[in-house]
Amino acid sequence: MFKRLSYEEWQSMAPIIAFLLTFAVFLFQVVRALCIKRDQSERLARLPLEDNPSTSSTREENDSTPATRKP
Repeated sequence: MFKRLSYEEWQSMAPIIAFLLTFAVFLFQVVRALCIKRDQSERLARLPLEDNPSTSSTREENDSTPATRKP
């Protein structure tokens, strides 16, 4: 029975399987994001995007100079 399967058929199925797996993970993440509770989404929205918030104000004032990190 398995002698009928050829290697070319598997090669043509691999991209389809990879796409379906990727799409399933993406769909799971979208459903998870849509079903999140409001209080949890507000808590995640308040998380800081940078380690040091004073760095962003310094960068905005001095656009011509590169930002340096202080230890």
